[in-house]
Amino acid sequence: MRNPFRSLMLLVAMLAGFALANTMTYIESQEVTVIDPALHTDESSLHAVLNIYDPLVYPKVQEGLMEPGPHLAESWSVSDDGTVYTFVLRDDVVFHDGSLMNADDVVYSMRRLLAIQKGFSWLFSGVLEPENVVALDEYTVQFTLNNAYAPFVPSLTQLFVVNADLVRANEVDGDWGQGFLRANDAGSGPYIPVRYERASILELEGFEDYWRGWEEGQITRVLYRVVEEEATVRTLLASGEADMIDQWQTPRTYEQLAQMDGITVDRQASAQLFHVPLNTSRYPLSDLNFRKAIVHAFDFETAQNSILGGAAPAQGPVPVSTWRAFGREPVNAPYRQDLEAAREALEASGVDPSTVELDYVFPEGGNRQRQVGLLLQSNLAELGITLNLQEVPWARIVELSSSEDTTPDMAAIFDTLKYPHPDSHLFGMYHPSALGSYRTISRYDVPEVSAVLEQAREETDLERQLDLYQEADEMITEDYPSIFVGIPVHNIAFADYVEGYSYVGLLGYDVAFYDFTLAE
Repeated sequence: MRNPFRSLMLLVAMLAGFALANTMTYIESQEVTVIDPALHTDESSLHAVLNIYDPLVYPKVQEGLMEPGPHLAESWSVSDDGTVYTFVLRDDVVFHDGSLMNADDVVYSMRRLLAIQKGFSWLFSGVLEPENVVALDEYTVQFTLNNAYAPFVPSLTQLFVVNADLVRANEVDGDWGQGFLRANDAGSGPYIPVRYERASILELEGFEDYWRGWEEGQITRVLYRVVEEEATVRTLLASGEADMIDQWQTPRTYEQLAQMDGITVDRQASAQLFHVPLNTSRYPLSDLNFRKAIVHAFDFETAQNSILGGAAPAQGPVPVSTWRAFGREPVNAPYRQDLEAAREALEASGVDPSTVELDYVFPEGGNRQRQVGLLLQSNLAELGITLNLQEVPWARIVELSSSEDTTPDMAAIFDTLKYPHPDSHLFGMYHPSALGSYRTISRYDVPEVSAVLEQAREETDLERQLDLYQEADEMITEDYPSIFVGIPVHNIAFADYVEGYSYVGLLGYDVAFYDFTLAE
């Protein structure tokens, strides 16, 4: 049933023109930490980047597929040895300042990402040198890789293109425009940011000259509000003051919303891992037997069923749906609670539990993460281990995990597939070149595993490549670098007049406001 409050708003807004005719209010629980496409790593920052900028390639969301398809790049080809990729670009893409995008912008965007070495730069670390990204002509770009790299095209869903001339004009002391893009944009995407306060709001207005055009009913103004209190989030949607809320609420909230008239709760099997990474660089978590003790002490069934609302057991770091998208089944058995095995492992570690005090960090407003922490705290108490729970802003977790010295002992992390390939949850979390983000709180650095991952990336035969990734997957799981808790059900709730929502499993790509319409 259509909300009458919303109907009145739309009637008034129709008289006010393009900017207000279709306004959506979206509620997010975690801060929008950045809007710079060379710095984003988490879902809320990707929401910002995805709606302000355009990636080189785009997952086939409308077909319900993760597979990358044309976007800024109309087509591409690859050499027989898998090292040279040539992309032909569209010639009708307009940046927000009115200038046309060309090959120089793509070259600059990749070189900028490689130079800054933050965000998703690790995707191309050791694979691509800046000088090997070149413009062949005004609308053709060529990437020459150091070696074959299996997930190269899928990884380009995280290469967002900036207006090179605008950013160059605002560089200060070789910062590649980071200061400028902290609060400004240089994009070609469907929306222009008009207000950005990372802890409270991101306001977007539709870009009238967006190259994909506009149709009646599409969202032309977005109020992306940050609200941490779960009861407030629920009330905002129920009252019609919000049109859509994020995926981070407890299962109970979505159950309540599903019973309300005028609200749709979309539930899908996810490509997301919920886990508790263990900082393997710090004693006693550096001891394999001690990590085994922690993992075997944990009550997985309670976490999966009572806290995460029916999450499937995790079978190592890679979500089952990712393996199945490549025609494979997981090779690992799920971790299970076994207190006897936990006590044996603790004894084998030689660690005196009475001397151990560990910190578990979780984001403010993260009720599920808090509940998992309380469960783990109770489980570890049975072994005589003290666990302290620390609730901090999400931005603080991102900051802490950037340095080995400040990375917490353990943290509650939802890790969504970043690009459509098993490499995302393997190389992206357990290769040392990726260290320095919330994804790598385990600080895992095992040369034998790194070598297998590097070999997998270079393998051009798909079946052999997948064999290598599964070999690494098994090695990692046997090292107990995380408590692999479960694969949560993906929930998101919205008013039933919101149309066009489609979840395909890739980080943030389901909240592309351009895809949504408001039904009359």
